[in-house]
Amino acid sequence: MIQHDVKETFVTDMKSELGKASGVIFLDYTGLTVAEVESLRKQTRAGDTKYRVVKNTLMKRALAGTSAEGAAKFLGGTPTGVLLGYSDPVSTAKMVVEFLKTCQHLKIKGGILESKPIDAKTTEALAKMASKRELMAQVIGMALGTGRRIAAQLKGPSGRLLGAIDKLSKDGLSKTEQK
Repeated sequence: MIQHDVKETFVTDMKSELGKASGVIFLDYTGLTVAEVESLRKQTRAGDTKYRVVKNTLMKRALAGTSAEGAAKFLGGTPTGVLLGYSDPVSTAKMVVEFLKTCQHLKIKGGILESKPIDAKTTEALAKMASKRELMAQVIGMALGTGRRIAAQLKGPSGRLLGAIDKLSKDGLSKTEQK
């Protein structure tokens, strides 16, 4: 009875976590050493990401009845590690792909993006996109750049006009002083 309650609590908690996450990545962590797992956990703590090792059957139960239920197809066979990214799915995917460069035996099984299942190739492609922060910086840069260009265009003609008026007034004063 207690075992059943623990499993139901896990399923309920995981459903809640899946609802909060902006992106989820399922990993085959077969062959990871303790040091590699600790390194992965350390990297996830640096971002807004959580790493959990789950039983495939319980994870499938957590996905049942949700819009991401199709992602259960990634939960077969090998043990599964789950990365839950809360702020930006792109930065979570980038972190995993970077970690894969140092840890060859870790594999992406698939994931969830916007409540839709995505395969391993799509997850890797997601890592190549600009993150939310990078996109915001680009938009701000474009907005500021446009404002600066408009100010420069307005300033140019008015500056020339003021320069001409100043020159005329100085020319007028010097002619008056000569008389």
